Amino acid sequence: MANVRFGIDHPVVTVRDFDRVRGQFKNLGFTPNPVGYHPWGTTLSLLMFRDNFIEIIAVNDPSKFGTNSVNGFCYGRNVGKFTDRVEGLGLVALHSKDARADHAALVESGLQSQGLIDFRRNMTKPDGTPDVAVVSLGLFLNEKQRDVSNFICHQHRPELIWVPAWQDHPNGVVAVTAVTYLAEQPLDLAQRYIAFYGEAHVAQSKDIVEADTGCGLIRILSPRAAAEYYGSIPMPDWKGDTQPHGIGLTVESGTPAVLESLWNSNGVDVLRSARDTWLISPEQCGNVIMEFSA
Repeated sequence: MANVRFGIDHPVVTVRDFDRVRGQFKNLGFTPNPVGYHPWGTTLSLLMFRDNFIEIIAVNDPSKFGTNSVNGFCYGRNVGKFTDRVEGLGLVALHSKDARADHAALVESGLQSQGLIDFRRNMTKPDGTPDVAVVSLGLFLNEKQRDVSNFICHQHRPELIWVPAWQDHPNGVVAVTAVTYLAEQPLDLAQRYIAFYGEAHVAQSKDIVEADTGCGLIRILSPRAAAEYYGSIPMPDWKGDTQPHGIGLTVESGTPAVLESLWNSNGVDVLRSARDTWLISPEQCGNVIMEFSA
């Protein structure tokens, strides 16, 4: 599953207690990469796969809010506003190899943008030496349904991110294959993803809207469809907010035979779904339902 233009690059799990949630993902059998820092006051760690990854992020220094602001928007302050309300699946980054051209094309398609951000992030390579990642982001935040928002992400030095040593996880996970949202009216969000992917790549019904990004699915479920899909697993705690929001990530393991033994050893409670996948509740995963498929 090679990543393509606007494929799922990385979902962002946004939390308050960074160390606790990073530890939860270790219990699930992931090997997070070394902790890094954004210039605008957030800290992060990545769960790297061959073509995409999961980012865990939290605020570590709010005094840096305002750094790299564009038109009044500050990424760090946006993270802080999110965690003031809730924790869990916030932004979802989409893959880009040319942020400026892709940004212009999406604006032309009718999507509202908050602008482009270019920044550098200090990081540590597997051998312990320091280096600097160079990144461009194109912001496409959904101002009407704020928790179904995206940005495009262009890594100018991808060799510093897609490091083979960081892609070896005890749970055998090789990819994020789906991001799932909950919405009272999924069809209200269909046009957003048609703007990204074209009508031919967005399946629509009353209860399910599903966009094929070319590197994983973006799935929007009604409450009825979500109850059917996840069964008895509780939904993430969104503090009573009924606006559309992220609820789950699906990942694929190349070594499914090891999963249940690994989780038993680590004290992880797991449920087998009707689709023969494994479901892990949000309280064990940073307020996100994790689904593991073989």
